[in-house]
Amino acid sequence: MSGYSTVLGQFGFPDLEMVDMREMVENAKRQVEATSLPVIADCDTGYGGTHNVRRAVREYEKAGVAAVHIEDQTTPKRCGHIAGKEIVSREDAEARFSAAVDARQSEDTIIIARTDAYGSANGDWDEHLERGRIYADAGVDIVWPEMPDPSREDAVAYAETIHETHPDLKLAFNYSSSFAWSQEDDPLTFEELGGLGYKYIFITLFALHSGAHSVYEDFQNLADNDEQAQFDLEERYLDHPTESHHELSFVPRYQRIEAEYDPDAERRQRESAGFSDEEETVITSEADDD
Repeated sequence: MSGYSTVLGQFGFPDLEMVDMREMVENAKRQVEATSLPVIADCDTGYGGTHNVRRAVREYEKAGVAAVHIEDQTTPKRCGHIAGKEIVSREDAEARFSAAVDARQSEDTIIIARTDAYGSANGDWDEHLERGRIYADAGVDIVWPEMPDPSREDAVAYAETIHETHPDLKLAFNYSSSFAWSQEDDPLTFEELGGLGYKYIFITLFALHSGAHSVYEDFQNLADNDEQAQFDLEERYLDHPTESHHELSFVPRYQRIEAEYDPDAERRQRESAGFSDEEETVITSEADDD
């Protein structure tokens, strides 16, 4: 669960810590309820001091997430690729991550420590590396060194250098949508990153960029071409897994549950018009005539 995707997609805000812990946890809860896949959630800076960090970890655990990532920026934090970042002291950061590790109620909950030292106003490359070591020694499960650009050399150097002192340390890599990877002469591949020890690889805002691009293009088509835009869209989604919004929202499952507890529900579903598990996934006039 990307923090930027949450604040932009849910609230229309930039990633400048303009939402609070409760709003972030609520979004995580919705995602957990919607999927059987493990959810990894952005926990920003932990939302305050030691007690806030501990509470945040436990609230996310109660929401059902599999992992949280916390960063070492000052508050209010910002996206790692927006200018204006600063990091807290080593001592405060170590306390933040130690508190997060100790707060978890389940040993299965993964704590990911992100450092923004490289590219911040008060950090540098050497600090980036040293903080990774400190956070690993504090007991976090994965270290995420946020990179300021898509440099192949930096990703390789970080992994090789930190593994000299912490050979078994798992790393995270943000294949960020802030970067134009396709414009690189020799862009990193997921396979290469995995071989370097980056065991958690993700693309922030991939879904949001994909959705925003499609929405923009389709609505421009609608503005220009009226109903033809709907016909064009149907050419793409009919006979596709996303064909039916009813199936995407699990209507058949809810109808079966309703019928299980309400003896008259099955009759109402059978005798009324509209989608049901027994009918075609999309509605046509020919189907109604039958």
